[in-house]
Amino acid sequence: ARRVDGLILQPAGADQCYLAPEVASGTAVVCVGRMPGRLDVDAVVATDAAGAASAVRHLAAAGHTRIAFLGDRAAGAARLAGYRAGLEAAGLVPDPALVVPDLADAALAEQAVTALFRTSAPPTALFTACAAVTIAALRTLHRLGLQRLVAVIGFGDFVTADLLSPAVTVVAQDVRRIGTTAADLLFARLAGKAGPPATYPVPTVLVPRGSGE
Repeated sequence: ARRVDGLILQPAGADQCYLAPEVASGTAVVCVGRMPGRLDVDAVVATDAAGAASAVRHLAAAGHTRIAFLGDRAAGAARLAGYRAGLEAAGLVPDPALVVPDLADAALAEQAVTALFRTSAPPTALFTACAAVTIAALRTLHRLGLQRLVAVIGFGDFVTADLLSPAVTVVAQDVRRIGTTAADLLFARLAGKAGPPATYPVPTVLVPRGSGE
């Protein structure tokens, strides 16, 4: 009869307007990890653009000028913007041939990486916008024998990233802080906190381990 008082939601698609009737009826909703689409609710997210820019600047500082971007559909837009900002900060001109967004699954990511290294001017470094794409890119580099010749920085840490050879440099999200912030915010809303919905950014941190250096 009571259903639920609140929801913490990690959006998986671009449109969460199906929850609008629940929000209108008083259900508290906080989105985590990704911004809600067509739904005006609180959100707790990592600083995607800033994190991506830091990865590209890190690669550029190591001497890389041909840095490819491999992104997924869910979290790619902000990280692609950060990638471009990082190139600009490093004085590098973006090459559209090195940008592959909207990779829906691992198979497409592996195909994209393979295609990049069949060109006459392949990248020397990859920035991968989510852990699933990072893993697919690493698998492909190992298959091609390029794992020690091509730099990789992935957005989002994952289990075994520090055990691979070379260990994987990542832009890590503070998932514990994201989770506790979302929970605290939800309970505050349930307790009557007023005010318009807001976005709460949680900083990322670059973790150098070898693959991006």
